[in-house]
Amino acid sequence: MLEPTIVYGVAAVFCAFLLTYLLTPAVRALSFKIGAIDVPHDDRRMHDRPIPQAGGLAVFISFIITTFVFSPLTSEMIAIWTGGAILIVVGVLDDIYDLNAWIKLVVQIAAAVTVILQGVIIDGIYLFDRYIDFGIFAYPLTVLWIVVLVNAFNLIDGLDGLSSGMCAISCITLICVALMYGNWTQALIAAVLFGTCCGFLPYNFHPARIFIGDTGAYFLGFVLAVISIEGVFKISAVISFLLPVMIFALPLLDVVLSFFRRIISGKAPFSSDKKHLHHRLIALGLSQRHAVLVMYAVSGLFGLIAIIYTDRVIVGERIIKAIVLFAAVAVICIIDYILLQRHEGVASQLNEQLTRGADKDAGGVAGSGEGENGTSSDPNTEGGGPDQDGGSECSNS
Repeated sequence: MLEPTIVYGVAAVFCAFLLTYLLTPAVRALSFKIGAIDVPHDDRRMHDRPIPQAGGLAVFISFIITTFVFSPLTSEMIAIWTGGAILIVVGVLDDIYDLNAWIKLVVQIAAAVTVILQGVIIDGIYLFDRYIDFGIFAYPLTVLWIVVLVNAFNLIDGLDGLSSGMCAISCITLICVALMYGNWTQALIAAVLFGTCCGFLPYNFHPARIFIGDTGAYFLGFVLAVISIEGVFKISAVISFLLPVMIFALPLLDVVLSFFRRIISGKAPFSSDKKHLHHRLIALGLSQRHAVLVMYAVSGLFGLIAIIYTDRVIVGERIIKAIVLFAAVAVICIIDYILLQRHEGVASQLNEQLTRGADKDAGGVAGSGEGENGTSSDPNTEGGGPDQDGGSECSNS
């Protein structure tokens, strides 16, 4: 017999899925009306036509309705609603008017402060079974964590279905970890967010008919950050801060690399470029779909590492098993990168050879034509008139 709680959770997932699936076409039409459209005006864009980009509105509205119906009214839920609403407003404005990066940062900090005001704080971590209290530093660390994860999911939203899909994968991991420790509220919130992402993906996966935009990317990162504070950071694992790092490994890696790459190159940390992880996969020769699926797979494997790391059944062996799986993932990623890079190099060489061959053949034909024209253009040459006519026919052909 199924537990009533599980049935309740499954119902919440289906509700979120159906609401998002039904709302997205209306939000797509609204995006055109309000001018929330992503026009490909530089080579950083991966699409070639204007696409509406306020899809996050459908995710937000569905999430609010579903959590209002299925979730208990906790301080964590109020924090998500209020902070999420703030980010949704600035996200919509950014999708329309392309706001200044510093304005967006200030608003993100304001949203993080609303979370702290509701008592949702990273007040400490476990380090080798010893609890370390952050004291007064808990407040800035909480703000930093929320702002970093919000921007991480925004930066990684560069391919069709990437941000929403990776959010769904992260939600699965959060649900598993929360259920293993009996954190039903966090599991339910993550399940609802998972349902909204799944309802949006049919419209967002390549070729996308609508983008989730800054509107949705901010909200996804924000909700995941709040869930992780209550459901992951406070777990008494050997090193508890490693859990969220593993769950959100790819988005965090991308935002950290982007920040230092731009600082080192003398650019503003919030400037845009075409050197994100997904751009590099495309540069290696993968299609959009394949690049997204590769990042899904890697994110899912890191999620499995997090689940194994927190498994309460295999306490004595879980760290070793997690390390082994992490090493396997790292080796596979390195091998794939090397092989893809070599494949791309070989493909480039073949293309160059084919291009040279085509140019050489074209040059030979052109040279032959010039010779005929040169002979026919000599008035002293016997039969110059007929040859000249023939040369003209060759040129026209």
